Amino acid sequence: MTITAPGFERRQHERRYLRTVATVVLGPVQTFEVRTVDISAGGMAVVAAANPQPGTTFTIRVPLSFPHEGVVVVETRAQVMHSVLASDEQGFKIGLRFVSLEAAAASTILRYLK
Repeated sequence: MTITAPGFERRQHERRYLRTVATVVLGPVQTFEVRTVDISAGGMAVVAAANPQPGTTFTIRVPLSFPHEGVVVVETRAQVMHSVLASDEQGFKIGLRFVSLEAAAASTILRYLK
C-alpha cells in the first residue's frame, strides 16, 4: 500500500469521460475490444476482460466523436501502468500511458478534451 501526502495526485493531465469501444492491437492478426472510461493528453483508462501485466505495451485505436466532423480514430502506442479488478465495471480497470504520441494524434486528443 502506498501512502501519499494530502492533495497528492499522480495524474498530470485533466481527464474527460469517454464511453466508447476501442481496439487493442497485439499483433498483425490479434486484436480485441476494450471499453473506454476516460482520456487525457497523457493516457487513458479502459476496462477489459484480461488482466495485463504493468509495462505491457500495445497499439490502441480510439474513436473520438466531434460534433461537426464526426468520428476521428486516434491510433497510438500505450503502456499499461496498472490494472485492478473492478467488479462494478465487470472487468479489469487498466490505466494506460500514451507512448510516442504523434503530433496529429496529440492534437486530436487535445481538441476532444476542450
